[in-house]
Amino acid sequence: MEAPMSQDSNRELILSYYKALEAGDGEALFAVYDPAVIQTEWPNQLKPKGDRRGLEKLKSDFERGKGVMRSQTYDIKTLICTDDYAAVEATWEGVIAVPLGKLQPGDVMTAHISTVFTLRDGKIVNQRNYDCFEPF
Repeated sequence: MEAPMSQDSNRELILSYYKALEAGDGEALFAVYDPAVIQTEWPNQLKPKGDRRGLEKLKSDFERGKGVMRSQTYDIKTLICTDDYAAVEATWEGVIAVPLGKLQPGDVMTAHISTVFTLRDGKIVNQRNYDCFEPF
Protein backbone atom coordinates (compact mmCIF):
# COMPACT_ATOMS: atom_id res chain seq x y z
CA MET A 1 0.00 0.00 0.00
CA GLU A 2 1.28 3.45 -0.89
CA ALA A 3 1.85 6.17 1.68
CA PRO A 4 -1.13 8.45 2.37
CA MET A 5 -1.43 11.56 0.26
CA SER A 6 -0.61 14.85 1.91
CA GLN A 7 -3.39 17.07 3.17
CA ASP A 8 -2.48 19.66 0.51
CA SER A 9 -2.69 17.04 -2.26
CA ASN A 10 -6.05 15.90 -0.96
CA ARG A 11 -7.27 19.50 -0.87
CA GLU A 12 -6.24 19.92 -4.53
CA LEU A 13 -7.99 16.65 -5.42
CA ILE A 14 -11.27 17.71 -3.81
CA LEU A 15 -11.16 21.19 -5.37
CA SER A 16 -10.53 19.61 -8.79
CA TYR A 17 -13.56 17.35 -8.19
CA TYR A 18 -15.84 20.37 -7.62
CA LYS A 19 -14.30 22.28 -10.53
CA ALA A 20 -15.02 19.33 -12.85
CA LEU A 21 -18.62 19.10 -11.59
CA GLU A 22 -19.19 22.81 -12.22
CA ALA A 23 -17.67 22.58 -15.70
CA GLY A 24 -19.64 19.45 -16.59
CA ASP A 25 -16.29 17.81 -17.43
CA GLY A 26 -16.89 14.07 -17.08
CA GLU A 27 -13.36 13.12 -18.09
CA ALA A 28 -11.81 15.27 -15.34
CA LEU A 29 -14.49 14.23 -12.85
CA PHE A 30 -14.08 10.49 -13.27
CA ALA A 31 -10.28 10.77 -13.24
CA VAL A 32 -10.45 11.56 -9.49
CA TYR A 33 -12.44 8.41 -8.66
CA ASP A 34 -10.96 5.02 -7.86
CA PRO A 35 -12.50 2.37 -10.18
CA ALA A 36 -14.00 0.65 -7.10
CA VAL A 37 -15.55 3.85 -5.66
CA ILE A 38 -18.82 3.67 -3.74
CA GLN A 39 -20.91 6.83 -3.47
CA THR A 40 -23.79 6.98 -1.01
CA GLU A 41 -26.41 9.69 -1.33
CA TRP A 42 -28.47 9.74 1.84
CA PRO A 43 -32.24 10.30 1.53
CA ASN A 44 -33.28 13.79 0.45
CA GLN A 45 -36.08 15.58 -1.36
CA LEU A 46 -34.88 14.41 -4.79
CA LYS A 47 -34.02 10.87 -3.72
CA PRO A 48 -36.34 9.94 -0.82
CA LYS A 49 -34.81 6.44 -0.61
CA GLY A 50 -31.26 7.66 -1.15
CA ASP A 51 -28.89 5.92 -3.54
CA ARG A 52 -25.72 3.85 -3.58
CA ARG A 53 -23.64 3.94 -6.75
CA GLY A 54 -20.47 2.53 -8.19
CA LEU A 55 -18.45 4.17 -10.95
CA GLU A 56 -20.59 3.04 -13.89
CA LYS A 57 -23.83 4.28 -12.27
CA LEU A 58 -22.11 7.57 -11.37
CA LYS A 59 -21.14 7.98 -15.03
CA SER A 60 -24.62 7.26 -16.36
CA ASP A 61 -26.27 9.53 -13.76
CA PHE A 62 -23.78 12.30 -14.61
CA GLU A 63 -24.73 12.10 -18.30
CA ARG A 64 -28.46 12.02 -17.48
CA GLY A 65 -28.02 15.04 -15.18
CA LYS A 66 -26.67 17.11 -18.06
CA GLY A 67 -30.20 17.14 -19.49
CA VAL A 68 -31.73 18.26 -16.19
CA MET A 69 -29.31 21.05 -15.20
CA ARG A 70 -28.20 24.00 -17.33
CA SER A 71 -25.39 24.82 -14.91
CA GLN A 72 -24.33 24.35 -11.32
CA THR A 73 -22.01 26.02 -8.83
CA TYR A 74 -20.60 25.08 -5.45
CA ASP A 75 -19.78 27.71 -2.84
CA ILE A 76 -17.44 25.82 -0.53
CA LYS A 77 -17.80 27.09 3.02
CA THR A 78 -15.55 24.55 4.74
CA LEU A 79 -12.97 22.06 3.45
CA ILE A 80 -11.15 19.94 6.01
CA CYS A 81 -8.55 17.40 4.88
CA THR A 82 -6.53 14.73 6.64
CA ASP A 83 -4.26 12.14 5.05
CA ASP A 84 -7.19 9.81 4.30
CA TYR A 85 -10.35 11.92 4.50
CA ALA A 86 -11.88 15.17 3.35
CA ALA A 87 -15.07 16.84 4.56
CA VAL A 88 -16.85 19.62 2.69
CA GLU A 89 -19.66 21.96 3.64
CA ALA A 90 -21.03 23.89 0.67
CA THR A 91 -24.01 25.61 -0.87
CA TRP A 92 -24.96 24.20 -4.24
CA GLU A 93 -26.98 26.14 -6.79
CA GLY A 94 -28.22 24.62 -10.02
CA VAL A 95 -30.06 26.29 -12.87
CA ILE A 96 -32.61 23.73 -13.99
CA ALA A 97 -33.39 22.88 -17.60
CA VAL A 98 -36.70 21.08 -16.97
CA PRO A 99 -39.73 21.73 -14.72
CA LEU A 100 -39.24 20.36 -11.21
CA GLY A 101 -41.85 20.86 -8.51
CA LYS A 102 -42.74 24.56 -8.52
CA LEU A 103 -39.56 25.42 -10.42
CA GLN A 104 -39.51 26.13 -14.14
CA PRO A 105 -36.59 25.95 -16.60
CA GLY A 106 -34.14 28.73 -15.78
CA ASP A 107 -35.04 28.78 -12.08
CA VAL A 108 -32.34 28.20 -9.47
CA MET A 109 -32.48 25.22 -7.14
CA THR A 110 -30.44 25.43 -3.91
CA ALA A 111 -29.10 22.80 -1.52
CA HIS A 112 -26.92 23.00 1.56
CA ILE A 113 -24.62 20.02 1.43
CA SER A 114 -22.04 18.15 3.39
CA THR A 115 -19.89 15.51 1.73
CA VAL A 116 -17.38 13.19 3.36
CA PHE A 117 -14.73 11.59 1.15
CA THR A 118 -12.40 8.68 1.86
CA LEU A 119 -9.19 9.03 -0.15
CA ARG A 120 -6.54 6.50 -1.10
CA ASP A 121 -3.59 6.79 -3.48
CA GLY A 122 -4.79 10.14 -4.81
CA LYS A 123 -8.31 8.94 -5.63
CA ILE A 124 -11.77 9.09 -4.07
CA VAL A 125 -12.67 5.57 -2.89
CA ASN A 126 -15.79 6.41 -0.90
CA GLN A 127 -18.12 9.39 -0.89
CA ARG A 128 -21.09 10.11 1.37
CA ASN A 129 -23.43 12.98 0.39
CA TYR A 130 -25.85 14.71 2.75
CA ASP A 131 -27.94 17.09 0.63
CA CYS A 132 -30.52 19.42 2.22
CA PHE A 133 -32.57 21.01 -0.56
CA GLU A 134 -34.48 24.22 -0.08
CA PRO A 135 -38.19 23.65 -0.85
CA PHE A 136 -39.03 23.46 -4.54
